[in-house]
Amino acid sequence: MDKRKNKKRSVLSIVIIIAALCVFCYSGTRLYGILHTYREAKDEYAGLADDYTKPVTDGGASGTASPSETAASSSAAAEGGQTTPLIEDAEPPLTVDWTSLKAVNPDIIGWLYVDGEPSISYPICQTTDNDYYLHHTFRRLSLFAGAIFADYHNSPDFTDSDTIVYGHNMKNGSMFGMLKFLNDQSVYEKHPYFWILTPGGNYRYHIFSIFHPSVTSEVYTIYPDGGAEFLAWEQDMQKNSEVENSVPLTENDHTVVLSTCTSDASRRCVVIGKCVSTAQPE
Repeated sequence: MDKRKNKKRSVLSIVIIIAALCVFCYSGTRLYGILHTYREAKDEYAGLADDYTKPVTDGGASGTASPSETAASSSAAAEGGQTTPLIEDAEPPLTVDWTSLKAVNPDIIGWLYVDGEPSISYPICQTTDNDYYLHHTFRRLSLFAGAIFADYHNSPDFTDSDTIVYGHNMKNGSMFGMLKFLNDQSVYEKHPYFWILTPGGNYRYHIFSIFHPSVTSEVYTIYPDGGAEFLAWEQDMQKNSEVENSVPLTENDHTVVLSTCTSDASRRCVVIGKCVSTAQPE
């Protein structure tokens, strides 16, 4: 009897060891795959800004508004934001070699630079769907990290009243992995701007909302032509903001929504800004 029990225990121990080894091997394979994916993404985007952009000395990377900008903002706010545009011009932080970049991929429509998180400096792609660039890079290489890309419903010249730009929330901080760190009042007050640079013009955006909407939120409604309904949308987005601000809004604004996923599959992180450059998308 004891021998049979001992034999059963031995068999059970072997089964447990084999199961543990299988779990270990599976976990190791998964970990290797994840690390390999991140290494590929890092290699793909390494030196990207150095290859295709040049920093502008004393450019517009500082997010602190100048006295003239503050005055413009106050004037617009006093008017209720309905008729007086908010103009906050600055020198763009980068110049882009559009000839070289377009030769790499004609789907590239712009370059995104975020003052508060300078690591977010990437070309923006757009194609005929919202699937391709989820897992293809700006060079059209198949890779999980994908690319930063604009919604295919939007005009490629950012002339719509709101343009949606997507990017992965990568755990190593690449792509839109650092976007969530803008959701801090002190960071926002120092750096409330991001830039969209395009072959047709360079546009500075003043952030007026950062929050975590549901995946079915009205934030993903596209308004091509402005108007009262669009202004109501802007105001709702500003009310939802988790950073306080008094950026004046008008029905003729051009806005951009930066969107990424979160650890909660039902929620997204969005950063919304309105164009405050004298030059407007057209």
